[in-house]
Amino acid sequence: MASEEAARRYAQAVLQIAVDDQTIDQWRQELADIAAVLADSELGPVLADDRIPVEDREKMIERVLDLSPKALNLAKLLVRRGRSRGARFVEHAYIRMADALQGRVQAEVTAAVELSPEQIGNIESRLSQELDKRVSVKANFDPGLIGGIIIRVGDQLTDGSVRTRLRRLHRQLEGAA
Repeated sequence: MASEEAARRYAQAVLQIAVDDQTIDQWRQELADIAAVLADSELGPVLADDRIPVEDREKMIERVLDLSPKALNLAKLLVRRGRSRGARFVEHAYIRMADALQGRVQAEVTAAVELSPEQIGNIESRLSQELDKRVSVKANFDPGLIGGIIIRVGDQLTDGSVRTRLRRLHRQLEGAA
């Protein structure tokens, strides 16, 4: 989508519908399904091709996506308005807004070793206490960190990796020479 502002407008409209219908979590899944087909699948370029009549593209959506009527209408609207390739942006904007409304935050944790479900749960619990919000952790594995972890919550970054500590030490040693 050329404009993230447009994605936010679609997401705001969807969130209002979801709040009114009490279907916030259902919309999370439906938007993920819409984005998977419209933006990420092999069918995506076909659905974005305005040389194909919009009615034909809408019929394809109806055959491929099993969604609630309102979500199906959104998918068709995105295709009709030439915004199908930006469906993933709409999904991400919606998730941010819904999370804020529900007092949730997403955290991305990168560790030098694979984290066990118990370790992830401990990190979620600790971050939830510190942030006073429900935290959901997405764990990543990067052996290049050597040790430690990097935690990103929104636009805040906490880097406790050995790699970063070694880089800092290296810069300090270079400056002392």
